[in-house]
This record gives sequence, structure tokens and C-alpha cells, in this order.
Amino acid sequence: MRGLKPKSNHLAALIDKLNAAVAQVERWSTLEDRLSDQFRRTAGAGPKVKGGVTRASKLIRDGEPDLDMPASDWFYHSRESIEKNQAAALAGADRAEDRAEVEARSASLLADWDAQEAARDRAKPPGLAHAKRMLNKAHRAWTAAEDAIVNYQPTSLTEAVELMAYAGRDEMRSVFFAPGEGQLKFMMRNIGDAIAKFHAQAR
Repeated sequence: MRGLKPKSNHLAALIDKLNAAVAQVERWSTLEDRLSDQFRRTAGAGPKVKGGVTRASKLIRDGEPDLDMPASDWFYHSRESIEKNQAAALAGADRAEDRAEVEARSASLLADWDAQEAARDRAKPPGLAHAKRMLNKAHRAWTAAEDAIVNYQPTSLTEAVELMAYAGRDEMRSVFFAPGEGQLKFMMRNIGDAIAKFHAQAR
């Protein structure tokens, strides 16, 4: 534990597990940040697929000269937006020919998107995908370790006191246990139940 170490082996082991997970998050986040930044610099902007052309128009303004708006290209900036527009177009297409046309156009747009994305992925630095997977794994381990502490039921009065002291610390640098208010209340109920049980046993 970064800070006062509990004497209880069970509680200390849980806190050690939390700190080990945090150390892995720190390790992999540093690497993932560096590789992601490198990727952004070398690969440039993400894919964009031309969706069509807006018509030329004229903007009429009171008391001012009309403003001519030239025709311009517009683009899709996500695969999801292509799929969403396809679904909307299919819902509004009554004839089989119209639906086939929508599907063919969408297939072409998606193929263009996938080709751009594949070309961009080839510029990814070696190790970036692995670093992202390991970072996600470390974050899951952190959450699981924190949940284990939140749900821990003290087995002795000493553990109950140590767990209460651990949960009640002020946040400070290098303190990584920060459950939500509901989790803290749950811990306090667990601790209270344990203290009541140990008190009853001591009578």
C-alpha cells in the first residue's frame, strides 16, 4: 500500500493487488499515450468519405446584398453515420429497385471507408494495439481490485478498524482508492455489521 500498511494479511493483500493494478495502468498508459501521439502525427486525420454535393444556393438577407453559396462537397466522418443514413434511406424506400440502389450506394461508401481505414491502420506504430489491450486489461484489474476492497467483510476487529481507516483517508498524491459515495456507504455498513458481531462475541 502506498501509505500506512495494514497489519492484516488479508486486507494488505487486497491493497497490494490494487497497487499492482495501478502500476500496470501507469506503465501501459505511458506507452499507449506515446504510441498514439506518434500515430496521430504520422497518419494524419481519420477517414472521410464523400457523401455528395450540396446544391448552389442564394442566401437572401434583409437590407444586405444577396449572398451566393456555391455548390460544395460534403463528407461522412464515421462509419456509423454511413450505416445510419442507409437505414433511414431504406426505411423511406418503397420499391425494391430503390432499396437495391440504396444498398449498392451504401456498400460503395462503406468499402471506401474501410479501404481508407485499412490504409491508415498500416501506419500504426508496432505495439500500439497491444498497449491498448494491456491498458484496458489493467483498468479492469484496477476496478476489480477496488471492488474487492469495497466488498471485503472484515474477519476481526483489527481488520474492521484498518479498513475504516483506509476508506476514510483524505485523498492525496499516490492514493488510488477512490470509490463512489454509495460504495463508501456500503463499506461503512459492512464495517458496522462486523464491529457489532465482534462486540457480541466478546460478551
